[in-house]
Amino acid sequence: MWWEQPRLKEFPPILAPSILEVAVRAYAVIEVGGLSGCGPERGRNFEQLFYSICNRRGLSLCEKAGSRTLALQRSASGFAHEVDGATRSVDYLTHWELKHLTSELDKNELLVFNGKGMDYLYGSNSFFANVPMLRFLLSGWNVGQESRLYTVLWGIMLIEPDRFPLPLLYEAIARGAGECLKPAECDAVTQEVRWACRPLQHVLKDLGCWSNGSTQLTRCGPTANRIAREVLDIQEGIGADVLDYLADAYPDWVDEIANDTWHEVGGW
Repeated sequence: MWWEQPRLKEFPPILAPSILEVAVRAYAVIEVGGLSGCGPERGRNFEQLFYSICNRRGLSLCEKAGSRTLALQRSASGFAHEVDGATRSVDYLTHWELKHLTSELDKNELLVFNGKGMDYLYGSNSFFANVPMLRFLLSGWNVGQESRLYTVLWGIMLIEPDRFPLPLLYEAIARGAGECLKPAECDAVTQEVRWACRPLQHVLKDLGCWSNGSTQLTRCGPTANRIAREVLDIQEGIGADVLDYLADAYPDWVDEIANDTWHEVGGW
């Protein structure tokens, strides 16, 4: 499959191979849909499906639903924030939020998720504070445009139906899908999409530079909303072109991966 192809050297990785594999399968499952259950039961089924995908792909979760730590670190405030999923390694920490609602995601859900990450980072020891924290929001229902803008600004990698996720768009182009694009379009993905998938520490560093009056180039300030909208335009336009390219090169790959996952985890 396309994500197993060699990476072009000019594209530094965003995701480790095991995380990329899980993200691809999560996207396929969300895109195909059909999750059973109603209300809280559907949410629990979504969690168990995600955990099964991680287990089958060798991604070891150090926290699951009900956990009150992140990478075994406690929050600075003392709040016992619930964490849906997390992994830790010397290269990356990942923080996963899983939502499978039947209506648009409320903005407070995003604010809480973002706040959790900062609270845990604030309270972490010096070693884990320096390990890049990648954050993912998996939604079984489409989110609103303002919510998408928020995730871009805060480096939260959103996986929702009907839109090719930004980290997968970058990783696809890093593996040759850019041949269907103009050089300027590839440059836009390299610069803007990669920026939208940055770790929490990079977001906070940019904010610190901006608030300190540093001359270092950041994307903060009055133009931040415009820049985030440009990223979403890239996702909608270039993302559609890359999906068409992948559909030609790997026919029915989304359905194939979803079907393979169905058989691996015993259905959903």
